[in-house]
Amino acid sequence: MAKKDVLEELRKQGLLLLGSDPRFVVQRVSWGLPELDGITGGGVPRGRVTILNGEYSSAKSFLVQLLLRSGLEQGLTVAYIDTERSYDPVWWAQVGIPLDKIMVLQPDTGEHAVDAAVALAEAGTDIIAVDSLAGLIPESLMKSETEQQFIGTQARLINRFFQRVLSHAHSSAIVCTNQLRSTIAPGPIDTMPGGMGQLFFSSLILRTRREGWIEESDVRKGFYIKVVCRKSKVGSPWGECLLPFYFRGYVD
Repeated sequence: MAKKDVLEELRKQGLLLLGSDPRFVVQRVSWGLPELDGITGGGVPRGRVTILNGEYSSAKSFLVQLLLRSGLEQGLTVAYIDTERSYDPVWWAQVGIPLDKIMVLQPDTGEHAVDAAVALAEAGTDIIAVDSLAGLIPESLMKSETEQQFIGTQARLINRFFQRVLSHAHSSAIVCTNQLRSTIAPGPIDTMPGGMGQLFFSSLILRTRREGWIEESDVRKGFYIKVVCRKSKVGSPWGECLLPFYFRGYVD
């Protein structure tokens, strides 16, 4: 086939576009919180991956809940892939999420979760949340004996997840949480389970942490969530905001 014919075929398939094509313009889903929208350039980007990481109980999952709630208020379809099996309908209802409008999947294996995320993206689901990447456990690990070693198995699966969801043309906003681990290297170095690939594949990385308690009459009612935009391919990084989170399930 002549080169000109190859180019024409690529154009017909919609694979070769001009740089000015409006389909390249980044579309976003609002968090429903002006502070978070402000540091992320308007919200979570569609067709890309966003990661929230931080220490335990630093409100990563809660921020995902707020995003899903905002999406539902905008009439979008949302799905929650619960790899840690922590979904609690009582708590989610208290946060203000209509339970009959959210799709929840608790996968049997990490491979099952990856396949489900790809299928949801291909089906046109607007927001797909994976909570968490650290909970993507390979089937080989689940079926192994305790003493068996599988170095790098989970990292390969997580990288496979990114490769698959990014190789498909879709408009889903994919939002993942991940945990932090301390390395054995000298000095306090934090890293995320799943290898270095996620740092490159993701378009947006937000770090959360607790930043002081909210107290009334010496009783802890909540804490301040500090959110820092550590990486952004869709705007300016290193913006930060402070959100007052109350244990009753809301940001005031």
